Amino acid sequence: MAKIEKQQRLNEIRGMVSAFCDLHLNVEFAGYALKLCEKLGRMRKLSITRGRTEIWAAAVIYVIARLNFLFDPESENHITPDTICEFFRTKKSTVGNKATQIEKACDLVVGAEGYCSKEISDAFMFLETPEGLILPRGMLMEKELVIEVVEGEEAEELERLIDEHRRIEEQRAQERKARRSEARRKAAKSKKETNDDRQLSLFNDS
Repeated sequence: MAKIEKQQRLNEIRGMVSAFCDLHLNVEFAGYALKLCEKLGRMRKLSITRGRTEIWAAAVIYVIARLNFLFDPESENHITPDTICEFFRTKKSTVGNKATQIEKACDLVVGAEGYCSKEISDAFMFLETPEGLILPRGMLMEKELVIEVVEGEEAEELERLIDEHRRIEEQRAQERKARRSEARRKAAKSKKETNDDRQLSLFNDS
């Protein structure tokens, strides 16, 4: 019974999160938020069966917004805490506290992969080069910049690693694009089927 209740609560939270993202955010951030919902649904440290579903949903959005600097007015996808709390009819202090609780329990920090944009993850994730240099991962995409700091065989090996890293990232980008296209196709098909069903029901009613 507890498992069924938990799944029902998770579905409610997911629905609320999706509704907010449809109105205020894009598919990318919706994906991060729904992934966080799934993570919370599997956790034992925090129980999503306790407290209002609106607070959980608002806190999930709050976490994703904070990790991706969406509260920054300069952000292309800028939103405010007020936007979140007005949508879910919750208090900022309550949502902020719940968001911090989620971040600590899930060990989420800025740059966390799967919950941040690639640009942010690359900027806040650090890698060690063969010669012991510690560099932001994003710099590996700037091959000319990095190669300048090493010489000889080390430079050749580093160049090879950077090229391989770039190839993998390009492949992942293509896969993400394909998944988004497939998701949009399914959504459009589902919407069309729903509209067709509604039209048929009108004829049936008559």
